Amino acid sequence: MKKIITTLMLFSSLNIFAMAEEISTYLIGSSFSMQQTKAKLKASGFDILATNNNVITITNEKLQATNTYLATLQVYVNDLNIKVQNPEYFAAAYLGEKYKKGQFETTVQALNTALGTLKGSREKLDEKELPEYHFMMGMPYFDDRITVGEGTKIYEKIAKNKDILYSLTLPNGTILVGHKLKPTTTNFLKTLKQRKNSQILPYEAIVFSDEVQIMNPKFYLALSLPQLSMGEFMKISDIPSRIEEDIINAYK
Repeated sequence: MKKIITTLMLFSSLNIFAMAEEISTYLIGSSFSMQQTKAKLKASGFDILATNNNVITITNEKLQATNTYLATLQVYVNDLNIKVQNPEYFAAAYLGEKYKKGQFETTVQALNTALGTLKGSREKLDEKELPEYHFMMGMPYFDDRITVGEGTKIYEKIAKNKDILYSLTLPNGTILVGHKLKPTTTNFLKTLKQRKNSQILPYEAIVFSDEVQIMNPKFYLALSLPQLSMGEFMKISDIPSRIEEDIINAYK
């Protein structure tokens, strides 16, 4: 009996250690001014693509090499703190089986060098959930992308478009585009009392030679705000279609 109990205790311990680690959605640090934050990020090797509503969009070669939405990170600066999208969290979701734990450690280190020691946010998910993440049964996965524009040389519509904050040509030739949504659309952050998470915007699209795609907003919003319940998301049930429509209008 003693041997059986010891074996069970060992098995239980192994299960605990085998449990997957939770990954924080965001990295949080002490606040600096916008000017200081941008200067520190540049000094740490990041390029600044845009600044909008206290959100700084940054990139580096490591991120761009993914040829995905991970090519940029959004940094929200407010009076209390600085909040950055965690590249490890979003890489696990966007890259799926291609993601290797710690793959973006150098980028995280560069963020720490720029902004001081960053801590993980309370928003988090189990690392095993992220490669095949969807909010619940019937909800979209990462691969359930939406086409929001089609046409020959559609990328030409990016130039001088007031609703486009930045465009970044990736190594594979596609173009990652940051879209400025209408104020009536972005008000969903106020409705959800999530202004502290303004770093989930701007909303991005990827432009191919004759097509534009976005992540399904139902996927992206749930991934970016994993602490929210279905009831809370029901308060903004019209927002995914509004986001889609705002971006469609940019390519008409």
